[in-house]
Amino acid sequence: MVKICIIPKNKSQKDEIIEFLLRGKYLLTVLSMENCVLTKIGTKNRTVRLKKIVISGIIRHLQFNNLNDRLREMYRSNMPILYSIPIIQMDPQQSDAIANYITVF
Repeated sequence: MVKICIIPKNKSQKDEIIEFLLRGKYLLTVLSMENCVLTKIGTKNRTVRLKKIVISGIIRHLQFNNLNDRLREMYRSNMPILYSIPIIQMDPQQSDAIANYITVF
């Protein structure tokens, strides 16, 4: 299993993606965090802070490429940032419950 993170370009794209993830049964639950602060070193070597939206959830790792392809079809010229983070460890008693929550394509 992997945790996916999607950073949409704007609020309307966020709403579309959440609807797509839930209706397409890619995820049964979606965590959406607004006003996340992204900090980086910008021009003139100064710290820059940007507010971003982050969508996350857990999927089977084999579903990632399918999800990526579908989002590329939907947003050819405005693709949101999409990446996954492997889940290395979790409580063994909870792993079965989480695995049962995840829908297979």
